[in-house]
Amino acid sequence: MICNAFLKRLSFAGMLSFFIPLFSWANIVVLNGLTHENQAQPGESYRGTIQVQNASEHNRSVKIYQRDYWFSYTGESRHDLAGTSERSNANWISFNPELVELQPNEIASVNFEVKVPNDSLIGTYWSVLMVEGIVPPDTSATSGGVTINTAIRYAIQLVTQIGETGTSDIKFLGMELGKQDEMPLLHVALENTGERMLRPELALELFDDEGNSAGIVKAEKRKTYPGTSVMITLELKGIKPGNYNGILVADCDNDNVFGTNVSFEI
Repeated sequence: MICNAFLKRLSFAGMLSFFIPLFSWANIVVLNGLTHENQAQPGESYRGTIQVQNASEHNRSVKIYQRDYWFSYTGESRHDLAGTSERSNANWISFNPELVELQPNEIASVNFEVKVPNDSLIGTYWSVLMVEGIVPPDTSATSGGVTINTAIRYAIQLVTQIGETGTSDIKFLGMELGKQDEMPLLHVALENTGERMLRPELALELFDDEGNSAGIVKAEKRKTYPGTSVMITLELKGIKPGNYNGILVADCDNDNVFGTNVSFEI
């Protein structure tokens, strides 16, 4: 069940924007993680803190603002206006400050509070706080021309789980064989079609024409929100050329296991 032309839809530029980690700009560092996940019931509230450090030798300014967040297995990701997504929790969140002035090596705290509405809520809701260094104007140029300044942002994911509610479901969108440095690869696209955030771990067991197991390969877990999708790559290291059948399993913990049969030639 290899899906032809699956990888042809991948955008190289999109893959770069999706996979490059936003860990620093001009020595601005977020110290305590890019995801803050909490469980709460409707009507409850909770608080948290994001720690930002200026690790440079110069004063830096940082602005903080809200966005929604969506991503696809194609590499596309969007940071839409806060509160526009069906499962956004942006309107539940208040935070302070919105602008931070940091001295060299200074650490500042951005405090946030999440007040969950007393409504009929199910599953996972999320949004992001953007932490963006303000690029100072370049006044060093003495002649005419165009100067390009690049500002890199952190997207701090704030995730609210409504207890243990919501369905968990995964859909296999497609698969494609590839190769890197002569190592065969299997690219698998998964979509979260349920109501809860999942972290599927892929495992593939292959069998040759005689029914002998060629081994089990696994890939690291990848986080998926409802309505988002990811592309996970399995390294078929040590698998010899030939025809194979197999069982592909996405283990999402808590007895949420999804599988499909595969058949391909390496």
